Amino acid sequence: MLLLSEMNEKETLMNVRVFFDQVWPRIQVIAHRSYVDIKSPVISGMPAAGRSPYHVMDEKLSQYAEANRVLDNVEHACRALRDPHRQVMELRYFKGLPWFEIGERLGYSTRRCQQIMNEGFLQFADAYADCEDFRVFR
Repeated sequence: MLLLSEMNEKETLMNVRVFFDQVWPRIQVIAHRSYVDIKSPVISGMPAAGRSPYHVMDEKLSQYAEANRVLDNVEHACRALRDPHRQVMELRYFKGLPWFEIGERLGYSTRRCQQIMNEGFLQFADAYADCEDFRVFR
């Protein structure tokens, strides 16, 4: 049964870490992008051939919507984490604090904060599995 299968923690940690270190910052930028330059389409009433001139706007809006969906799913999964895992995750990846500040705020050493983060990554992998499965099983 997959639920009780033994998880390869090292590879699962690596998958979640790559997501949060490389993908997550980009998703945050896309989701918070200002679309001031997007203007309402002008409907001329004349038929147009070929690709719509508004395809760029459609792509931007769909990227924006997808990024917001991922943000919501990640936030929802993080709410399932236990403390202090949730606190460390929030301070590191939502507020962007460096390790030494996280340790000072929570009263842990930097190394202990990193251990807590690794444990939190495993919890996150389970909580986020219905959206995207970062888990690797043996």
